[in-house]
Amino acid sequence: MQKIEIPENWAVYIGRVEDKPAMFRVNLGLGEIDLPLPQFTYCVQVSVPLKNPDQNGFSFDKERNVLYNIEDTLLIPKLKETDLLAAVFSFEGSITWYFYSQDAATLVPLLEEAFNTTDYTAEVEVVTDPEWKTYSEFLYPNIYEYQSIKNSEVQRHCEESGDHTDQQRPIEHWLYFDTEKDMNNALSKVIALGYKVEDSGRVEPEEGDTSQDAYYHLILSKVNTVDDINSDTWDLIDVALDTNGQYDGWETILVK
Repeated sequence: MQKIEIPENWAVYIGRVEDKPAMFRVNLGLGEIDLPLPQFTYCVQVSVPLKNPDQNGFSFDKERNVLYNIEDTLLIPKLKETDLLAAVFSFEGSITWYFYSQDAATLVPLLEEAFNTTDYTAEVEVVTDPEWKTYSEFLYPNIYEYQSIKNSEVQRHCEESGDHTDQQRPIEHWLYFDTEKDMNNALSKVIALGYKVEDSGRVEPEEGDTSQDAYYHLILSKVNTVDDINSDTWDLIDVALDTNGQYDGWETILVK
């Protein structure tokens, strides 16, 4: 069977399922290649109940380390070139590993066997999923969740640089549009949300650059903390979606 090189780009985010908190650890690298992967037509789901979940239904650090060890030393070694781990999902006191496989009939007993030396009882389910809908429609973050991942990356960089992420400071945001009309429609919305417009207007491509057309942009600022940035970015995503635009992130000064 064909071996496919899979990029590794793991990220963790908190979402909601049935209006309850859910934790996703997903290989975003799979979203960077053309899906669905040929022949990986089965989604194999391995679930175990947590021993002592917290109030959100997630594991505490001690049990989380045990589960990481099970994954690294018992589950991953069972995988062949015909199998891959796509995501890990924690919800309502249980954890589920999602594998995609070309040969579920061989993989399932190997995964069940992996738990024989643990005090967890695994429940295994196989779903035929040639279009990878489980990954793309359930496991992969939506536009807001994906932005929260990016926000966390910037927050970690700030913390590593000695920033006091709980301290307020001006934070700049960028939005891009194809037309002036869309930019102006967004302008009224962001002003109503309390943003200061630092710059706006048409941006011409660099001389000789035929790969890009002219576009319109808004550069905005608002005082907030890095810790509380999610709500602002989600508001601006809403504005962008409402006005045919694109939200393109933020930056800030360090506060030490």
